[in-house]
Amino acid sequence: MQDKIITQLHECFTRLPLTPTESLELALQLLAWAKLSNMSEIPEGIRLSDHLLNEPGKLQNALQQLERGEGLVHQAFQGSNLVRLDPLKLRPALELTLRLINTGLLRSFEPTAAIASAAAQLRSEGAVPEEVANLMAGLTDIHAGESAYVPWDFWGSLASRMARADAEVYLETPLQSAMPALAGLLNEQPFQVHYADPILSPSAVENGKPCAFDVAIAFPPLGMRYTMDAVNKDWYDRFPEKTASGTILAIRHLLSQSRRRVVLAVANSVLFSAGAERVLREDLISQGKIEAVISMPAGLLSHTNIAFSILVLNPAGGTGKIKFINADIPQFCTPISKARCQLSNIDHLLAQIASGVETDNLVQVAVEDVLKNDAQLQVSRYVLPSSQKKLLARLNAEPTASLGELVSTVRPMLISPREEGETIEVMEVTVSDLPPYGFIQATGRMVKVPSHLDARAEQQFLRPFDIVLIVKGSVGKVGIIPNDVPPPGPGGWIAGQSAIVLRVPEKSAIDARALAMLLRSAIGQELLNGIVSGASSIKLIQLRELERLQILLPDQESSQHAIHALEKEADLQQEIDRLRQEQAKIAADLWFLA
Repeated sequence: MQDKIITQLHECFTRLPLTPTESLELALQLLAWAKLSNMSEIPEGIRLSDHLLNEPGKLQNALQQLERGEGLVHQAFQGSNLVRLDPLKLRPALELTLRLINTGLLRSFEPTAAIASAAAQLRSEGAVPEEVANLMAGLTDIHAGESAYVPWDFWGSLASRMARADAEVYLETPLQSAMPALAGLLNEQPFQVHYADPILSPSAVENGKPCAFDVAIAFPPLGMRYTMDAVNKDWYDRFPEKTASGTILAIRHLLSQSRRRVVLAVANSVLFSAGAERVLREDLISQGKIEAVISMPAGLLSHTNIAFSILVLNPAGGTGKIKFINADIPQFCTPISKARCQLSNIDHLLAQIASGVETDNLVQVAVEDVLKNDAQLQVSRYVLPSSQKKLLARLNAEPTASLGELVSTVRPMLISPREEGETIEVMEVTVSDLPPYGFIQATGRMVKVPSHLDARAEQQFLRPFDIVLIVKGSVGKVGIIPNDVPPPGPGGWIAGQSAIVLRVPEKSAIDARALAMLLRSAIGQELLNGIVSGASSIKLIQLRELERLQILLPDQESSQHAIHALEKEADLQQEIDRLRQEQAKIAADLWFLA
């Protein structure tokens, strides 16, 4: 019913010169005006009524008085299309709004879900799905009378839920939009709206420092960036990391404005990236400020496919264990289309997180162990499928070594789209050239590189028995270079940009051919899958993680079996190629063009 009310109002504006967002704003303004009139919260002369509707002059004056109102009323109606548009063209929408008042339907109108649904349909940035907002609000464990700081809440979704818990809500947004104020007016419990950039010019400041609210909750824009001036010119010493990453700055800012708990959504890259992200993670983990990390299903957001997680932080610190929860399981995820899904069973998920009882999708890990694991916070590093648990048990029972102890890694040669000066042609081995069996064949594309090669570039040419491993995109695909590969220089082979080269030295504890077969096997693929980072669409394996990867050390007999298998595959492939050529010749001389 809630969606139908807004939809029917939308239909009244189809012939008006309004964008979809303006149309939604106008619908919400009419509903807010109706609520203010119905609750007698504005002077009688400007309340929406049949009498006012029949006198265009008084109607226009009433709308102008609304625009000049105070507080939320002024914020919700300032610059409104209600004032700009001809009242006669608004008459169908006004009549519909009056019917809502007269029938009593507005008494049961709950705007939060309807606004969230409309924002999702507009694919608006900052639109937080209703179920995600409910989960985040539940994670704050807010109590009646406590204060809640809610920045970047462009649609008022999070603030509305916090207000419903009888919290004193302080919404802060850098966008000059009527939407959050309208959400505040329509909500059963109104809340404050303040227009300011939380990073550059926070408005909740008292006695020269940011105000400390009981809790903070936020869904900052994913991928948000600032200039370095945001850090260098900060008056409040909030940002120890010198970075332009808006997510890092948002985390530090939220911690500075909360006493008890912070709940926020972050892109998954923050959980594993190097640089400032890693420095931040190490600091928060070592101080015990991370209580929980919750991996969310892909496809929840209407405006982006970026994978995200929810962090629960304790500004006071002292947490000894971190909860890692995988919410990307059928129990908490309901498909609604091929690419989209909806969060479900939220109360059960909240209860599970609060209890902390370990299950197949929840584990608790000591902060010391998380720090030893390169301060990785990806849930997939700790909540493991049964196949990986079995593999870890096997690794603990058999001889192993880190991959970095067995090989040296060679990065691909950088290729400029337009090489200047003298060049040579070389073959680039890409993911499509890695066969499922045997050695890599000479089928790659030819690219140009400078003819003058320094010592480092010489090293980047592929050598016999080099292993090419894809670490970006189709991660985990493996191929091995044949013994007759051309030497460095014209016609030589180089690895594609999405690969890393594993080069086994002569005195290594493993034969390169055996290692390639191991990495290509079910066990090797499971090991590589365990260190995959990134979103579902762009996966990657970080070099640091790859070098630390523990792999099984095969004994001499197993290595010889692997080498023999590889050579047998290569022989069979040659025979297959010969048969294909013979097959192609059988009818080649029949009915050909002269």
